Amino acid sequence: MAPTDHVVRRLRIDGGWRPLVVLWAVPTALGAGGLLAAGVPAAALLGVAVGGLVALTAIRVATGRAHEATGTEPVTAATGVTVIRASALALLGGYLVVDPAVGGNDWIAAGLFAIAAGGDAVDGPVARAADAVTELGAELDVEVDGATVLVGGAAAVVAGAAPVAFLLVGVARPVFAYGLRRRRRRGLPVYDLRPSRLRVPIGAVAMLATWLALLPVPGEATSRLLTTGAMVPVVGSFVRDWLVASGRI
Repeated sequence: MAPTDHVVRRLRIDGGWRPLVVLWAVPTALGAGGLLAAGVPAAALLGVAVGGLVALTAIRVATGRAHEATGTEPVTAATGVTVIRASALALLGGYLVVDPAVGGNDWIAAGLFAIAAGGDAVDGPVARAADAVTELGAELDVEVDGATVLVGGAAAVVAGAAPVAFLLVGVARPVFAYGLRRRRRRGLPVYDLRPSRLRVPIGAVAMLATWLALLPVPGEATSRLLTTGAMVPVVGSFVRDWLVASGRI
């Protein structure tokens, strides 16, 4: 998404850090209660707290960058959708502690991941259709995407449906971003990335492999094979981008 000066269909909430946290906390709390009501063990709340920390970090980073770029913007309906995705992300964190198969609720983890990841196909089109694209929405979309891959991948590893090395898929983006910030702080050049038709398909493959790993089908052995196969191009893509951004190629 790209920012525009004309914004309509906004909610009566400004896009500051605290209002967004309140907007995020309500569906997250309701969802946590729903997990318990569905029979998910109470221990999952510890994982929800971890997932919530990741989600709040994503919101904090996004609001900070958006404020630096354009100041405080309103929360649009599309941004509200992204915040709900961040709530699903936090709830997915429950499966960092609880096996998805426990309690006969082995479809819930995949469902939460589908909301957190699949919602990316909703918030962008909603913003563009309503002519309500904002810098805040764009930054939040990117950060929630990255956090979803991180928590979803970790949950797949905990469930035994992905190898431990699959965690590289989740940490690749934050490590890449940290490396760029560190270069800038040291006064080193950071070069623009070259256009690539493969970044979006590679990211989609990683999302699909993670979702399949969280499903009770196609099974642990197949899921481990799929996640291993998806991991290679994702890590390779980030390595290549780092070499370009740092001027090594």
